[in-house]
This record gives sequence, C-alpha cells and structure tokens, in this order.
Amino acid sequence: MQSQLMLDNSMMIQILLERLKAGIVDREEMQRELRAAVTKALANFSGQITSRSKLNAIIAELKRELSPVLTSYSEHLLQSVLDIGVESSQLEVDSLSQIVTNEVSKPDAEKVKKAILNVPLILTAWGGSLFLKKFISSWVTSSIQQVENQTVLAMAAQSNIQVLQSTINGAAIDKTQVSTSTISRITYNYRTIANTAIQHAHTCAAQEFYKENDDLIKEEEFSAILDNKTSSTCRALSGNRYPVGAGPMPPLHPNCRSQRLPILNDKFANLIITKPIGRSEWGEESYYEWLSRQPAKRQDLILGPTRGKLFRDGGLSPERFAQLQLHKNFKPMTLKDMQKFAPKAFERAGIELK
Repeated sequence: MQSQLMLDNSMMIQILLERLKAGIVDREEMQRELRAAVTKALANFSGQITSRSKLNAIIAELKRELSPVLTSYSEHLLQSVLDIGVESSQLEVDSLSQIVTNEVSKPDAEKVKKAILNVPLILTAWGGSLFLKKFISSWVTSSIQQVENQTVLAMAAQSNIQVLQSTINGAAIDKTQVSTSTISRITYNYRTIANTAIQHAHTCAAQEFYKENDDLIKEEEFSAILDNKTSSTCRALSGNRYPVGAGPMPPLHPNCRSQRLPILNDKFANLIITKPIGRSEWGEESYYEWLSRQPAKRQDLILGPTRGKLFRDGGLSPERFAQLQLHKNFKPMTLKDMQKFAPKAFERAGIELK
C-alpha cells in the first residue's frame, strides 16, 4: 500500500527543483557580463588577425577577462547545488512525516554534502568528469576553449577584430533557446550543467534520507516524467523497483528529471496516514486535476498568486483552466489574454488587473 500523498509530495519536490533550475541564473545578465568582458579584452586590438603572435595575444587577453566571470558563476553554482541538496533532504523528511505516524530521521547536512561531492554522476556518453566539483568547473575550461577556437577560426578566415567580437558576442542579448553566438552557447551549456547538478544533488540527498530510514523504506521506484522530453532510457526504466541504494541513479543524462521514489515497507502499512484526497486514481489525472487537489499555498507557489486565486475561485474546471494557458500557436497566455477569453471567471475570483 502506497499513499497518494507520497506521489503528490514527490511531484511537488520535482516541481520545486524545476523552479530552482529555472532561477539558478539570470541568463540575460550572464550574457551581459560575458559580452562586456569580451568587449574589454578586444578593445586594444584592431584589423585582421594575420599572425600567430597576435592570435596568442588576443587569446591571452580574452582568457584574462573571461576567466574571473566564468569562475564566479561556477563557484556560485557549486555552493547553490550543495545548499539545494541539504534543503532537498529536509523536503524528503517533511514529505514522509506527512505520510507515516512514527518519527522520521533526517540525515546530517555534512553527510549529504559529502555524498553530493563524492558520489559520481551516472551520465552515459559524458566526456568530462563525473564528480560534481570538476563536473561544474569543467564548464569554465570548455567555455574558454570555445572562445579560443572561435578566435583561431577567425584567423583562418582572415577576419578582423570587429567580426570576431560579433561572432563571439552576437548582435544582441540572445533571449531565445536557439544559441546563435559563442556567448549564448556558453550560457545555454551553463543551464544544462546546472540542471544536471541540481538533479544529482536531490538524488544524493534522497539516498542519504532513505538510508537513515531503511526500517520504513524497503525499496525505491525509478520515476520518469513522462512527456515528450523524456529519454528512451528513462521511459524504459520508469516503474522499475530496486533495493535502497542499488540500480540506476538519476541523472542518467544531461537535463535528466527522473527521481527514485521511496516504497514503504509493507509491515508499516498501518502507520500510513489515510484521508480522502479526491476521486482520482493513481496516474489517471491531468496536471491541473492533480493541482486542484493541492493546498492553496502549493497552488500559488506553482501558478503564482493571481493565477492561483483564479484557479481556485474562478469557477473554471481544471480542463478549461488548462485550455486558457496557451494560445493556439502554443504561446503562453498572459493574465490579460486569459481575461479576454474568460472575463466572468475573473469577476467570480474578484481579480482586477491593472
């Protein structure tokens, strides 16, 4: 017997992780800082890159200006990932404490951090280090290498400094998911490293928590987010059960979002807190049907306070609310867009937009 509340809490933890991933860096601010460093590095050069000595001087100056900025972001990410790991262990404690009546043990914070740093990532076909500290810092090295390569290519093409700067920086801050310049590719790669590292931190934190409570938890179930971004590996593993600490551990690939969920020992079934949670069956509901069963605070955390209030008080079914999230071209609707299509719902919820 497994509690629906356990599934809800696990889903909530992953949602929070995704929000943390999305907010780990201001992509536009990072691009601004890196573009400024490139501009400063190239300020004293002009004309074509015609000699090896000039090439080496340009590369050295680019490295001198870019390295501190890149290193700062790398160090910030490492500390953030460790902090997120410790918080993840508390989330697991809170989750299981809501489900069973007996006391739940919390792993020591330093033990969690040690696991995050010393347990390797299990990434298939990854060419770099699989230990977290070097996994993150290698982004600095690879970023510098990308800029250096672009400079060498500029010399080979007999390009001038202005063209080189434009190629590295791009014409403007890149706000899209398409990486059109060296700097935009560097920031995109940072997000990939961050997403993967945060998922690793949560897995390690969860593992330490499960080990601390091995009397309650008998197994773990591999759980993949089943959408069009899910890898074939994670789809195939989803639902498989393993002894605590054994078997494949997410992340299995860059940007992996899979988890290992705890399966409670059957002999503690009488400790599971049971209460009505709605009519839905396990796994047979839409996202917004699931969200409709969550507390108001959780809804606001996911949707934002205004959409959360509309969701609760606007008299819209979960299906209709879902329809109001996207235009026909799949572009997200703003609140004002939603109001045009469902003005009565805003009136019922008492929401006035400025």
